[in-house]
Amino acid sequence: MLGARPLTETQRNEVGSLLRSDEEAALFFAQPSADQQHGLAVARYAPPPLRRAALLHDVGKQASRLGVWGRVLASAAAMLHIPVRGRFVRYLEHGPIGAGMLERVGAEHLVVEYARHHHARRPASISDEDWMLLIDADRKARPNTGLPIR
Repeated sequence: MLGARPLTETQRNEVGSLLRSDEEAALFFAQPSADQQHGLAVARYAPPPLRRAALLHDVGKQASRLGVWGRVLASAAAMLHIPVRGRFVRYLEHGPIGAGMLERVGAEHLVVEYARHHHARRPASISDEDWMLLIDADRKARPNTGLPIR
């Protein structure tokens, strides 16, 4: 989302109601505004038991410190099977990176595993139904394309 606005106080309170610790809040609110907006949108589409996983699934993107155009380049390179290095690799590996971050702050297994695998195959630890609900929520939160992006 180009030009995403910071969350409003109401939105911040909504996010806060889903977070379980100051450490989780620090991870979530360290994200750029666009990623915060996306996480909240995905959480709103997910059923209540899955909202935390939906909200926090992209926290690893912040490790790359890439802006919009850097993310576009990294995603295009991945689609074209062009090797990348450095921050581009960190962006493309944001799932496992975010899972490690979430593990370190004590997030529950579902939250960690969805972050780790949301651009990969469903792990056996997440039911088919929960997986499809989370993937569908992520697609719905991208109204212009309906497609997940890295």
